[in-house]
Amino acid sequence: MSERVLHIYLHSPWREAAAAGKVNLFQRMALALPGWRLDFHPDTPEERHLAPDRGPGLFHMQEPTGPHILCLRKSYIMPFWRIEAVAERWLFDVALTRFEPDLIPRDEAASFVKRWYPKIIGNLSPSREGFVLVPLQGRLSQHRSFQAASPLQMVETVLDRVPNKPILATLHPNERYDPVELDALNALERRFPRLQVVSEPTSALLPACDAVVTQNSGVALLGFFAKKPAVLFAESDFHHIAGSVPRDGTDAAFSVLDGPSPEFSRYLCWFLRRQAINGGAPECEAQIRARFLRHGWDV
Repeated sequence: MSERVLHIYLHSPWREAAAAGKVNLFQRMALALPGWRLDFHPDTPEERHLAPDRGPGLFHMQEPTGPHILCLRKSYIMPFWRIEAVAERWLFDVALTRFEPDLIPRDEAASFVKRWYPKIIGNLSPSREGFVLVPLQGRLSQHRSFQAASPLQMVETVLDRVPNKPILATLHPNERYDPVELDALNALERRFPRLQVVSEPTSALLPACDAVVTQNSGVALLGFFAKKPAVLFAESDFHHIAGSVPRDGTDAAFSVLDGPSPEFSRYLCWFLRRQAINGGAPECEAQIRARFLRHGWDV
């Protein structure tokens, strides 16, 4: 049988490191696909346009352009990954799968969170300091199709629905914000003294907040390690134990802030250990093969 090729499209310098065999995930992928060669290409629109004619391919966080192209995306925490047929997180297999906490043993879940808590939260113990954390992402004034409201509208809703607590909003460090949007956010801050746009990293604020409200920032998922309830204003792959405005409406979504505590540990174990590819686990190759088989590849 002739050698088969998996074409992988990556940005520099990740592409060069992967081609040199220095990226663990792709080392494991090569082991998972005996008889295949991994070829690495620049992640550009021109290269992605050519991808369907080359054969089986993996895009990083880009919408597949053909039936034999899949999307590779980090599942928020290294070394967890997903291989999907679409780029939209809210359409990932895990997003459409029912979470059944009783199927996850409590001791397995507790062990998983105990191992990962220091890596995610650090040495800080979780507390409730009386404020709500609102990690903002991009396009503050735009109401996009997967969102229940624009980020600025979301902030106003939080101020209305949580009337007695400070609201601490953060800007995403990798976003480039339009000055008009920042002016609108600053105007909200002047109108509502309880709203503060702070520069502290979310990692410092997360252990001390009462809850997280966001569009679909991964900060909310990380907050589950510290047992922080979350309300989401956008569709997401980790919506299952969060209050979701798109799924349930505003009233039901915000009710989770005063309701019974979700099964945080069981959920994290299910979402990451059971549903994602763990690039550092002995079963990584089997998980990679299972994802390709799930999408109809002959591996």
